[in-house]
Amino acid sequence: MKSRRILVSALAGTAVLGLALTSCGTASEPEESGPVTISIGDVPGADQPELRALVEDQVKAFEKENPDITVELSESKWDATGFQAMVAGGTMPTLLGVPFTEPATLIRNGQIADITDALDSVGFADTLNPSVMQVVTDGDDRLYGVPLDVYSVGLAYNRALFEAAGLDPEQGPKTWDEVREYAKKISAATGAAGYSTYSIEHVGGWMTTAGAYSFGATLSNEDGTEATLDEPGMVDYLDLVNDMRWEDKSMGSKFLYGFNDLIQDFAAGKVGMFLSVSQHFPAAVQQFGMNPDDYGFTAIPEHDGIQRTLLGGAVEVFNPRATQAEIQAGLRWIEFNNFRAYTDKDVAVETVKKNVAAGSLIGVPGLSPLDPAVRKEYDSWVSEFYNVPIEQFSGYRDVMDEQELVPEPTSQPQQVYGELDTVLQKVLNEPNQDISALLTAAQDAVNTKLAR
Repeated sequence: MKSRRILVSALAGTAVLGLALTSCGTASEPEESGPVTISIGDVPGADQPELRALVEDQVKAFEKENPDITVELSESKWDATGFQAMVAGGTMPTLLGVPFTEPATLIRNGQIADITDALDSVGFADTLNPSVMQVVTDGDDRLYGVPLDVYSVGLAYNRALFEAAGLDPEQGPKTWDEVREYAKKISAATGAAGYSTYSIEHVGGWMTTAGAYSFGATLSNEDGTEATLDEPGMVDYLDLVNDMRWEDKSMGSKFLYGFNDLIQDFAAGKVGMFLSVSQHFPAAVQQFGMNPDDYGFTAIPEHDGIQRTLLGGAVEVFNPRATQAEIQAGLRWIEFNNFRAYTDKDVAVETVKKNVAAGSLIGVPGLSPLDPAVRKEYDSWVSEFYNVPIEQFSGYRDVMDEQELVPEPTSQPQQVYGELDTVLQKVLNEPNQDISALLTAAQDAVNTKLAR
């Protein structure tokens, strides 16, 4: 989902970290393949002069260290309806960011390049996180992209409301049974909603999918060609929401929540718990004024002893017409622009210092596109500069590299999320709904579109 990608990326500081540094450290030697020109998409337009200037400075530094590579800037961005024409017309940049929902389909359609051999040749394949590479790997273990901004869903909770309800703020709920129990206590003690959820703008469907995944749902058949929304795991999650809403009455009185307004109400102490991503911490604190001491974040609750959550993010893919030299050059750009701030100690320290000085919140625990061992070493270099209370994320941080990660739906994901928005709204606003029947209707709507 494009809007989510922008928000997560900006708040995580991943892109900023990459772009904030113009030139320092050492770079690998370029391939002896002669001059090559690549184009990079997603470059900010003239309406964002400061961000565009950062990209331009970074490109200059990259070209200085890689004199055989010329980088051209493109403002082209992922657009599901325009991508086909972009590929067919040969106007796709060499590199373009796409959501995690898209690579499976693009691989099946032959619309993005196989980068396996080029990735091996540039030498940073082993630094990537194998848990997230599944999104760009086909059945023959060939690779088709590089994940950059990644996240997994967890549970945000308001520590002040926990204390007011007599709960231990150092211990977020570990199971959905505890979520229900805690929600009732928070609601009874404070009048705030014990548990809330996004419900509109496809964001409701996004987080409903995460909740259903935690109950074991898959939402599609094995090859991703058919939606299976009416699954026991989805029914179980929506039954829980229904019970908290109508039986426990622990979800407050507001049931239409988009992206920002739920974070805003959470920051204001009106919501006790909701499914979220850790990268939204800066929004709660800096945009909506939440006391950092009140923010808690833990792993998505378990069901039947299994920790299972939604994996999402963005992937950099390559034009299917790109040559091996162009792909290698593009990978060197990714390494320089996105990863070196995590793999080179001098660059890492300098970048973190600059971002802290600029007012960024640094150190939010989160899933990384780089191998956990790489991230651990990075933490050892820069953790002294962290200005985020990372101990308040311990319930998530302790399991984020161990939990089962399930990618977002790959067939008609926006249709799936939109249909689930509608189902969730009915559950929240009208009592005694036949949840299975609602899901069957939603499933039929998605599969009708898939069959066209």
